[in-house]
Amino acid sequence: MSRSEEHSNGGGQYDARMSRVATTAGVLCLLAACPSRHTDVVTSPPPVDDKPLRIAIARAEVQRDEGVRELQELLRSGDRHAKLLALRGLGRIGGPTARTVLIAALQDKDPELIAGAMAALGVARELDELSIEDGDKYVGLLHNSFARTTGAGRLLAIEALGRAGDQRSQPLLVAELGGKPEHAEAVGVALARQGRRKISLAPATIKALIEAMNSAEPRTRYGAVYAFARAQPLARLEPTLSPALAARVGDQSADVRAQAIVAIAKHGFVSSTTFQLEAGLVDKDWRVAVEAVRAMTGDKSLPEHSDAVAVALVRRLADLETSPTEAHVVLEALRGLQKHASRALVNKALVEIGRWAALSTRAPELTRGWIDCLAATGVARAANSIAGVGECAQRRLPDHLRLPLVAELLGASIGSAQERRTAIAQLLAHGDVRVRASVLAQLTAGWKTMVEADRRAAIGIVIGAIASPDPIMAGSAIDASTKFYEAIGRGDHAALDAALIARAAIEKEPEISATLFDVIAEQKLGAGVEACRAGLTGAPVRARAARACLRALGEPATDMLAPVRAPAPPVDVTSVIGARLEWHVTTTRGDVVLELRPDVAPWAVAGIVALTEQGKYDGLEFHRVVPNFVVQGGDPTESGWGGPGYVLPAEPGTSADGAGFVAGGVGMADAGRDSAGSQWFVMHARAAHLDGRYTWFGAVKSGQKSADALLIGDKVVKATIVRP
Repeated sequence: MSRSEEHSNGGGQYDARMSRVATTAGVLCLLAACPSRHTDVVTSPPPVDDKPLRIAIARAEVQRDEGVRELQELLRSGDRHAKLLALRGLGRIGGPTARTVLIAALQDKDPELIAGAMAALGVARELDELSIEDGDKYVGLLHNSFARTTGAGRLLAIEALGRAGDQRSQPLLVAELGGKPEHAEAVGVALARQGRRKISLAPATIKALIEAMNSAEPRTRYGAVYAFARAQPLARLEPTLSPALAARVGDQSADVRAQAIVAIAKHGFVSSTTFQLEAGLVDKDWRVAVEAVRAMTGDKSLPEHSDAVAVALVRRLADLETSPTEAHVVLEALRGLQKHASRALVNKALVEIGRWAALSTRAPELTRGWIDCLAATGVARAANSIAGVGECAQRRLPDHLRLPLVAELLGASIGSAQERRTAIAQLLAHGDVRVRASVLAQLTAGWKTMVEADRRAAIGIVIGAIASPDPIMAGSAIDASTKFYEAIGRGDHAALDAALIARAAIEKEPEISATLFDVIAEQKLGAGVEACRAGLTGAPVRARAARACLRALGEPATDMLAPVRAPAPPVDVTSVIGARLEWHVTTTRGDVVLELRPDVAPWAVAGIVALTEQGKYDGLEFHRVVPNFVVQGGDPTESGWGGPGYVLPAEPGTSADGAGFVAGGVGMADAGRDSAGSQWFVMHARAAHLDGRYTWFGAVKSGQKSADALLIGDKVVKATIVRP
């Protein structure tokens, strides 16, 4: 997923028995042999050998708008299996032409095809191929089609209303809450998706969800709490919501407990549920404990809540030596306690934890290094001094992981002016670009009290970095420019404007270009019109940002919603379609075996296979870990900015395609549709909001504990492709 994807997670580890494979396989199953656990499902198995069909569809999908005609012909003359695959492809392509075909397919008499068309329209909306205004035009059509779906097709229709419906769809969804548990769960997820699209829950919907939280069915309860965890802030507080969520913190299901805590923090109920959250801090499931830590150190907590976190943190250290995943709880707590480091109990805990990290020998060196340095940064905050942090755990934590912690202290305005100047100069002189780049976003800290010479120096540094030939430095500087605009306010930012526009005029890398266009749009830099206009013919993610830029500047951009065709990636999709493939990844935390799914995402799998067989993943660090969410790697620059030099088409799926982003699900990271490359991620827990947006291409078959234990700085030792 993109570097900006939210850090809050999508849910606790989701039991395989509750996965959506069992609930949505069936009449719309696109797989060769999908089992069903529901008696109302009648499967229509695809042809035994459909490799030529799948190759043709994969090639049509990568052509984007130019492939619509071929898929449309399949809808006219193909069998049911071919039609369902064609509908899926049209949803992935999106755009006005594909959308017109999908809307026509809603008129089909076959309930399976109606549900397939609804699902495809939902994916197109999830990929943001429809503006809100355009999407509103089709809500009525979706509602009419919803009534004509049956069986497992109703599950896909529920998904579609979450992705492409609006508040008017909520009565239809609520009516399904009292039905089968899998339907009720899907309703909660659909309402959560509406929340992420900034669609508020209606009062009647809120009451229905609160009632559903008391259901005897764990899937119903999960869906309800998940909906509240992703809901927009409530316009009118429902007095029964806080106690209902508090009750779920004691739920038998760890998934429900974790999501209830997310919802409590989201809606500001931390103070009224302190007792329950303190129980969460010592929960046996590390994912629940992580969420409790976040809730009790977050923006809606009170300073005294941090004392309870500090006490629980010290108690959990003993478990760390025997349970590697406990590191996530400890590290999340250390990060959350930073802003409370001056409290006596917290400071005492930080000192004790730092001592433990220095003396312990049983936990891995990387784990102890992170603990040592995060404890040291907390102590430094309390002392208002940067001294010593740069030297913490030097043998355990490499410079590019340790020294950005010093940059974070700069961002918090820690240290005297001279101490800060010295630290900035040292970091900017470092040989690792990742260390240099970490400083850029922190240069505006304390701007109001900064002397003019330091302000000019900071602006000069970021302007120089914007022009850097290194994509990590340039991308980080462009990201940081927003902070500079906020700091400068109505002051003189002409030099910054010119630097951004000059870079936009020559930049071709898709993600950096898109970031530039976003800044130009946000700051209304009229002189950037020509740069944005030139971006219309670039890679999809670049072209989309260029269109948005032109709209923001009041300039016409023709064919705003049409997808842009990217060159076909230089990978052999024909070699993976129809093949059974396993990806064996040996990491510094153990072996992980992943089952790849070329039937769902052939281009993604082909890319993974090609890079693996070239040895491109061997030795790479995992550069991003968000506890109870994902671990991410595959970047050749180990920074989040890198890729293989080409992009893959987006291949998001629906529940008809498989389990999706549950615990152990594997997906491709991207910065927008059709921008994935080499970066991939493994889920710690279910995150249904990623389904239909990111490409899911497989799942962990064995070694989930090893995947869960990975920290930033752990590595892929060796990756191989196995054909069982």
